[in-house]
Amino acid sequence: MRKLAFLVFAAALFAAPRPASAGFFVEGSLGVPWHTNPNFYREPTNLMLTPGFEIVWVSAELGVVANFEQFSQSSTWSLRPMVGIRPPAFPVYGKLIFDVHDLSGGTVTSVGGALGGGFDLLGLGIFIEGDYIPRQVAGQNLSIFEVRLGVSFGR
Repeated sequence: MRKLAFLVFAAALFAAPRPASAGFFVEGSLGVPWHTNPNFYREPTNLMLTPGFEIVWVSAELGVVANFEQFSQSSTWSLRPMVGIRPPAFPVYGKLIFDVHDLSGGTVTSVGGALGGGFDLLGLGIFIEGDYIPRQVAGQNLSIFEVRLGVSFGR
């Protein structure tokens, strides 16, 4: 019975919501994007480093994205300023993404969103999120869905 009580106590400590806080944090993530409109194809894998600042539920972030050279597409750099909402009692969050794509040439700016979730493990936050970023390139509307897996430090 003591083992069961200890197990319930340990699970409650792990599942308890973290207190609201303020401060700087850094995230690193790997993204796998897919075009779904007008054709379905995979875009190059990307790596994003995101410093940010969080106050209670709201965070301001600036993602620097490096798109790898894959699938007959050249490597590019992008910026993603983001505003996030992360209620402290839930393991899910939402982000508004302002995508400034391809800084090396034909810059495309668009607004999208992300939903994700995660958990803390030994001081690091592990997260997975799904992004939707629409773009308009040469008069054509593109729909891009992206899955990101990453870690955060300082949250």
